[in-house]
Amino acid sequence: MSKVLQNQLAKTIKEQGDVARDMAIAELKDLKKDLLELEKALTTKKTPDQGLLMDISHGAFELFRTASIVLETDNLQIQLQSAVEEGRDLEYLERKGAMLLTKPEGWHWFSPKGEMLFLAAPGETHLAAQRLQERINRKTPAKPAPKPQPAPTEA
Repeated sequence: MSKVLQNQLAKTIKEQGDVARDMAIAELKDLKKDLLELEKALTTKKTPDQGLLMDISHGAFELFRTASIVLETDNLQIQLQSAVEEGRDLEYLERKGAMLLTKPEGWHWFSPKGEMLFLAAPGETHLAAQRLQERINRKTPAKPAPKPQPAPTEA
């Protein structure tokens, strides 16, 4: 998925969540007013209006619906971010030549010297990418400088 498409998708999900959040807050304020009105009616021992009871139950349902949308969009944003990170790690592993093997099971990488290195278990793509990056970026110890040969002395 391209970066532009990812950003657009995240933006759309966030906008939907923000709209639902605004609707839920407005519905909550209306519900509070209706509940206060019902409390006044009940404390003065008046019979509450049937329409008021319907407004309260309808408002509670709308609050549930819009709040559910807010929670779902938040969850979708988290899942989208996680999927983007996993895709980035997978792309890195493939670009660097790591392979997901079945026997021996897990992520493995073959060094330029031909040795097979275990990176991580099959479900741990992020860990495998981290280990590969550490392995590739680590500095090889410098070879000790050759000792200078003493100059031949003439007798």
